[in-house]
Amino acid sequence: MSSVLVSTGWNKNDDVFDPAETWLARSTPEDKPFNYMHDEMDIIGHITANRVVDFEGNAIADNIESPPKDFNIITDAVIYKSWSDVEQRERIYTLIEEIKEGKWYVSMECLFPNFDYALIDSGGQAKLIQRSEASAFLTKHLRAYGGDGQYDNYRVGRLLRNLSFSGKGLVSKPANPNSVILDRTGSLGGKDITYAKEITLTESKSYFKE
Repeated sequence: MSSVLVSTGWNKNDDVFDPAETWLARSTPEDKPFNYMHDEMDIIGHITANRVVDFEGNAIADNIESPPKDFNIITDAVIYKSWSDVEQRERIYTLIEEIKEGKWYVSMECLFPNFDYALIDSGGQAKLIQRSEASAFLTKHLRAYGGDGQYDNYRVGRLLRNLSFSGKGLVSKPANPNSVILDRTGSLGGKDITYAKEITLTESKSYFKE
């Protein structure tokens, strides 16, 4: 099966995938585990290949000089169908049928040693704030760390740095709504995919005081 692992931009968890950072990580999903509902003890398959396409599903060459602003990373994967445990085998076959019915999505997993802050106001004006001692208080406002994702009329996101994709999960509600499982040709086909409005982040040297 093929699926959209990740899209550049801002997802529902307020994680922001910068095109340059995501492009550098484009080959890292291959040979990583495929699990059920992000449970690392419930492995149901593994990722076999990855490729990059634009938002219309057109292939993007791997040797271009600079990455595009908007793209998806597509991964191919296998699901293990041969199990000695009868209940597990029946469970997997049920999952496969439900995947065919469009009941499941995928959700990426990644590692990252660092991040910065992305902020956007109600008018769509966005800025990038480098994480430093002065700006680190913004971390407590991030939803990933228990915050409400808001600060001083800004939506606060976490822009991941130096990321590496470590696997993917089969989920019912993905953080990236575009992480659909594709048709048998591996194309976007008739999938209903809606991308967020393009956001251009402008680096800001300033920081916000509490």
